[in-house]
Amino acid sequence: MESLLRLSELNQSKPFEFHLRLSNQKVSELIKGLDLLNIKKVSLVGSLAPLSIDEWRLKAVLKANVKQKCVISFKPVQTIVNETIRRTFSPSASQNNYEADDDGTSPVIFDDSLHELNDEIDLAEIIFEELNLILPLYPKIEGAELGCYSVTEPGAKPLNEENVKPFAQLSELKDKLFKKN
Repeated sequence: MESLLRLSELNQSKPFEFHLRLSNQKVSELIKGLDLLNIKKVSLVGSLAPLSIDEWRLKAVLKANVKQKCVISFKPVQTIVNETIRRTFSPSASQNNYEADDDGTSPVIFDDSLHELNDEIDLAEIIFEELNLILPLYPKIEGAELGCYSVTEPGAKPLNEENVKPFAQLSELKDKLFKKN
């Protein structure tokens, strides 16, 4: 199945069911774009249903098996993605997000499932956006810890948690002064 859907080519009276598996080229683009080690079993299964004459609702499940580099050890970290996606495509999306009068006191309501309606919906782009939001920014393998390393001039005392706290040192100095008096 091609990832690009043209709404003008879909039946306007019933939902369009899809099961998208990405081509090797699209998988390579995902790996490069998201800076991954590997991604397998990427699929987007769902439906695109008309809500009205110019509104469509997408409901789908994104599944993927992703490998990223651990930020500490650089070993592979595996993340299994199984995420439900809901989006509404509407021409009023651009008006809803940009024409609200902000008086500074009213709460700003932002619907991140509402997207601007174009004639084309790229399911591969939706996969990219969702993975970008879902995947951890700093993947860490279980048990990996960042060690401590300090560099100082010869003969100087290295900084640590104890001597970086100036108020604790002032408190010690105060205690010493009051004990002498």
